Formats: sequence, C-alpha cells, structure tokens
Amino acid sequence: MKIKIINATIIDAENATFTPNMTVCIEEDTISYIADDNNLFCLSFVADRIVDFDGDILCAGFINAHAHNAMTLFRGLKDDVPLQEWLYDNMFIIEKHLQPQDIYYGTQLGLLESIKSGITTNLDAYFEPTKIVEANLDMHTRLVCALGAGDYKNRYEGLIEECNKVPHNNGLISYFAYAHSIYTVDTKGLEDTVYFAKDYNLPMHIHLSETLTEVGECVQKYNRTPVQYLEDIGFFEHNCLVAHGVHIDKDDYDIMLQHNVSVAHCPASNMKLGSGIAPIFSMSNAGINVCLGTDGVASNNSIDMFREMYLGSLLQKVNLYQTDIMSADTMLRMATINGANALKLGDKIGRIKVGYKADLVRISIHDINMQPVNNFISNLAYSAKPENVKMTMVDGVILYENGKFADFIDVDKIIFEANNSLKRLKTVSKR
Repeated sequence: MKIKIINATIIDAENATFTPNMTVCIEEDTISYIADDNNLFCLSFVADRIVDFDGDILCAGFINAHAHNAMTLFRGLKDDVPLQEWLYDNMFIIEKHLQPQDIYYGTQLGLLESIKSGITTNLDAYFEPTKIVEANLDMHTRLVCALGAGDYKNRYEGLIEECNKVPHNNGLISYFAYAHSIYTVDTKGLEDTVYFAKDYNLPMHIHLSETLTEVGECVQKYNRTPVQYLEDIGFFEHNCLVAHGVHIDKDDYDIMLQHNVSVAHCPASNMKLGSGIAPIFSMSNAGINVCLGTDGVASNNSIDMFREMYLGSLLQKVNLYQTDIMSADTMLRMATINGANALKLGDKIGRIKVGYKADLVRISIHDINMQPVNNFISNLAYSAKPENVKMTMVDGVILYENGKFADFIDVDKIIFEANNSLKRLKTVSKR
C-alpha cells in the first residue's frame, strides 16, 4: 500500500529540530521520500491514501526498551510494597499458575495500551515467548523478544528449545538472550545464557543493580559489584542491554563503555517500587547509551512513554538541583533513537528517514494541553499524553487512528479474555 502524509510537522529527534509543512511518502513498509508539501515529486506521488496532518506532529514511533506486557494482567494487584516483597511474595506466586493463553491475551492488552501511547516497538521479557510472538504478530507490532524467562532443568538446552520454537523469518520480530537477574539465575545459568548468546549471535538483556539489596548481596557474596560480576562471566561480550541500573557505581562506567552496554531507564517503576533514582545524567555524560522502558504494568500501572520522558527528565533535575540537564530533546532521543540503538535496530527504526521502516506516530497539536505551541519538542516531552496520539503506524500499517483500532484488532475480545485470565489466576493462586 502507498500512503502519503501531507501538512505534517516532522520532528527530528537527532538534531532537536522540527519542520512544518512536510510530506512523507510511504511505500509498503518503508519511507520512500520526504520533502516539503510543494515538492514536485511529492505532489505527483500517487498514493492509495492521503492523510492530511493539519500541522500535527509526525514523530518516529516510541521504543519501549524494557517491558513485560503480559503483566498488564496484574495492574493494581499489589501496590505500595518494596521490590523484593512485591516480587517474591506476590508476583512469583501468581506467575506459577500462568497458562499460555493468559500470556497471549495479557500481552495483547499491553499492546493496546502501547499503541495508544505511540509505542511501536517493545523489548518484551516474559514467559512463553511463542505466545508473546504470536500476540505481536496478530497485532502487527514490532517486537524484540527476550528468550530465557522460563524455568529449565538445563538452561542452555532450554534456551535452544525456546529459540527453535519461535519464527526467525519475520521482519517484525527479533530476539535477545535473557536472564532475569543475578539473584534469580545462578552463575552457571548466567554462563549458559552467555554460551547460548554466543552460539546464536544474539544480544543480551538482564535486570541489573535495581535495588541496594541486590548490590549489597552481590558484593557480600562475590566481593564484586553486579557490573563487575557480570563482566567476569562474559555477560557483556554480546552487546548487552541492562534494565534499571539504579545503583550502578561510577567506577563501573568504564566496564560498560568498554563493552558498549546500554541502560534501559524505567523511572516510573523505579519510583513506585522505591528502588531509587538511576544516575542517567552521569551515565549519559560518560557516553553510555541510555534509553527508556516502562517495565511491567504490575509495577508501573501504566504503559505511557510520555510519562517516562517527563519523569526521566524531572527526576534528574530535582535530584541534582540542576534545571538545565536532561532536556526535552534528550528525553525524546532516549525514547526513539537511543532505544533503537540499544535494540540493535538503529539502522531501520527510531528516525524519520528515507529507507527506514514506516513506524510513525501522529500527535495532535490542536488539543488544549498542547496549546500554544512555543516549542514542539518541549510539548512532546513535558505536555503530551496518550490522548494526544491520533495515529500509530507500524511497518506501514495504521494500527490506531482517531480513537479507533484497526479492524483486525478485536479490543473487546482482548479485554474480555484478559479479565477471564485474571479471575482464574486469582482463584488458583489462593488455593
């Protein structure tokens, strides 16, 4: 299908600029031409559909670099407790009773919220990767699926089995090797994950240094910080992305830079679980690639990249008493370009650029909370909300437009099945 977007204000996150009165030509899944509205080629481009943006923002789709979308089932199930209690006394207990269809519909419920928030790509780390992949393919969303959340008698063989079950010839799906954390996977299990990543040439993902408890236990047990411990076992040899990094020490930055380790910052979840404030300003200054994630709805309660940008900026300002750090354009880069780079997709998503995939978002400038527009990028990072998203497109397919999802997305069924799953899970987990 050929789509022509006209009268758009294009946001260039890389250069922190915006350009009004622009036309973007899309052929199938790819951006084929970008120019001003009066360009002769754009005027003559024959499209199956023309979308007039009426001056609205055209932004690259947001990239959620750390998510557990099926945990949307657990929204509000257990709030206001510390991470270790929340995880061990609540989440791990109910998760034992999850069935594949629970994960399928829980994932799709999370994807509905993601799409409405302008998120076009998720790194999703959870059980039953075949169901996560199926859920994303049925919604036509871009997915980086983390392999390694399951329980295994032999972790290396289990990872290979998972990898063999999922599709590998779909442009919307790619994979990372995953270990939940250094406190849930032992040294041999982490080493098995490294061997698997090496053999299958996959990047790696893990929760790291999320709480002081985790860091303290690691130092006590190994006389090493979590970063040093993972380096020792070779975990950073394959383009690793770590989630959280709340309590990473400055002395560990050199290790992370040497191995090109990225950090997925999850400000809302870190705040809600009382984990602390990740030092993303000093990380960024050191040259570490920092991107944004929502974490799971069970610990965030929302999937909202606008809120993550807002909180990510303001937390650094108030923590360091500096108003001129972590600017709006910095946060927008984290939500787009940095996320694409962290997921090893920086050559095809995260930018509005000829040859890149048509993963695009329309954000209204006409809504009350977006007026007046003194600075488009400021409005995006500090004022915008999911309600301002008017269109979300992935791979050239419009998934959401003017409050309605595409016809192939059955919203009512997803909500119904997700609620049924939760009812059953709450019942069986109390037995």
